[in-house]
Amino acid sequence: MKTLEEFNVFLDQQLADELRSMEAQRVTGRNWMRRMWIVTLVPFAIFVFFLVRYSLQSSRDAAAGQATESGNPVFMIIGLVVLFSLGGYAISYFMMKQKGGNEAADYQHDFKNRIVKPLIRFIDPTFTYQPINHASYEEFTESGLFAKKGYGMTGNDQVYGKLGDMNFQCCDLTVTYTPTITVRGQAPDTVFRGSYFIGQFPRYFSTPVYILSRGSGMERLLSNAAADNDFIETWNLGKKVLPDDAAFNKLFMVYAPDAIEAQQLLTPALMGKIISLQERTSAKLYLSFFNNRVYIGIGHGMDYFETTLNKSLQDKKMLQNFYLDFTTVLQLAEDLKGNLPIWTSHAFSRS
Repeated sequence: MKTLEEFNVFLDQQLADELRSMEAQRVTGRNWMRRMWIVTLVPFAIFVFFLVRYSLQSSRDAAAGQATESGNPVFMIIGLVVLFSLGGYAISYFMMKQKGGNEAADYQHDFKNRIVKPLIRFIDPTFTYQPINHASYEEFTESGLFAKKGYGMTGNDQVYGKLGDMNFQCCDLTVTYTPTITVRGQAPDTVFRGSYFIGQFPRYFSTPVYILSRGSGMERLLSNAAADNDFIETWNLGKKVLPDDAAFNKLFMVYAPDAIEAQQLLTPALMGKIISLQERTSAKLYLSFFNNRVYIGIGHGMDYFETTLNKSLQDKKMLQNFYLDFTTVLQLAEDLKGNLPIWTSHAFSRS
């Protein structure tokens, strides 16, 4: 796996021209959007001004007992609406022909084609990038970690490929749930939002093992299990397991039907990688080692490649964070193959 230093060299040398070009496109598109807002709001503000002025004048005339000579107010208001609507449309049409319109409209698409695709090819030219695809409902719930409910699934930026004998996919994923009974205006509950990785092996784990980040200090004060909610039923994941690592136990909870076999999976090297991932991302982690798959969710709440015109590309932190997240989970999953006692040739069934 290429190092972060090699990735930075790639950004500074091979992608430098594209990043500069995309940054110029971003600035042009952003400035166009600002002008568009101004020329759109000005006719609306003028319309409101005349409407308020006419209403106040009519009120004063009515209070003075004077008859208005301006005709039927309804027709006047309709005329103003039509006039300013046509004016606003004409201005918008004119603005669409100006420099910056195409840059703004094409920015997101161009960013993924000119920046993200080469980035994925740098990691491994055999990997495939699909901008609009994401993990399915079945691929999310088959981890055995989340309760099966009527979730809403949205996402994008899926990368899939093969590393050794492991097939994998990784995407940005947002999972929400709308309760049957809700308060008016209540937003859906966010079950998960972040990066979601699935690695599939030709062999099977000898027992399912689940690892969950503990909550913040306040969450631990309110609940002794940060994952006890309607979406993660910890009582159904097996027994609590306490590895021989105080630092790991402080950050994570582990569940498995067989504590001894779970301890075999939780090697010092694996726990060290999980701790490092938690500390670097400051995000809740969700890990499931289930049948012949490893599922890793990083709940950082971001959609990495959905950039905006207001976000400068001169700051490469977003690209670096994606690279570190992606390569870390790939390496974590790949390292499992060397731990021979955790594997079997037979699948288990969850009771």
